[in-house]
Amino acid sequence: MKTGAVISAAGHKTGSSVFQPLLPVGKTTVIRRIIITLKQAGVEPVIVITGREGDLLEKHIARMGVICLRNEAYETTDMFYSVGMGLRYIEELCSQVLILPVKYPLFLADTVERLLKSGGKAACPVYQGRRGHPVLISSSLIPQILGYEGPGGLRGALRQDSVSPLVEEIPVEDQGIIMPIEGEEDWEGWRESRIPLHSVCRLYIEGEEIFFGPGIAQFLSLVDHTGSMQTACRQMHMSYSKGWKIVKDAQKQLGFPLLNTKSGGAEGGFSQLTPQCREFLKNYLDMEAELAAESRKLFEKYFGRGTDS
Repeated sequence: MKTGAVISAAGHKTGSSVFQPLLPVGKTTVIRRIIITLKQAGVEPVIVITGREGDLLEKHIARMGVICLRNEAYETTDMFYSVGMGLRYIEELCSQVLILPVKYPLFLADTVERLLKSGGKAACPVYQGRRGHPVLISSSLIPQILGYEGPGGLRGALRQDSVSPLVEEIPVEDQGIIMPIEGEEDWEGWRESRIPLHSVCRLYIEGEEIFFGPGIAQFLSLVDHTGSMQTACRQMHMSYSKGWKIVKDAQKQLGFPLLNTKSGGAEGGFSQLTPQCREFLKNYLDMEAELAAESRKLFEKYFGRGTDS
């Protein structure tokens, strides 16, 4: 069962002058900590909704293997609008989705793993009787969430009569699920909070030289999702010429074309993966996911469960 995530980091009006995603936590930042924790639990794809300081934020996470969607109307819309953007995008990409606002970066990978094992249509972590973040929903519930027009945003959508009975409460010993970081007074006490130690597994494929790895896999996935090389290059903060170079280098090693492209014209240009490329990319991503799962098992075997410092 494939699990993705939607992080709302558009910077909607909060009354705070600080930009939450880039606040420091431990040796990293709020947004990077969230992404690392999700990936630690095997969550993929991760969709980040940006808005305020969009260029800066997207550059900050450009090499983390996430997909950024820009909410240009962040000043006049709310978090639920941003969440909706992410849910529409991810609906066909995975079978269940974790949803969370960027101001809750302190949850643990252990909590995510417990949510994923719940097996229901929806699940919410609970710490000492209080519900927290992230929330997990089945992709089959996305149309009902998107169709909600009442008050309360995402919380209201989850309390609909058709959805509320499906939400399973998962008790956890993780205070981070209810600890928002919205300004300096919140994060000062968590400045030295560290992410538990964990393994990171990267898959590279080599012929005469290494030609395929996480970077080009992310690039091709973005092209596949957006239909545009230019958009993929922009999201990865990479020049168009560099994008073409990594594609051509890989094509040389593989012996088949990776992209079909059409430029300009009345209907505009597009780029799409060739059937051989789509199959190769799927095999790469499947193998990468299996390696990551085995890596987590081996890390636990040799080092035990990571602990917060």
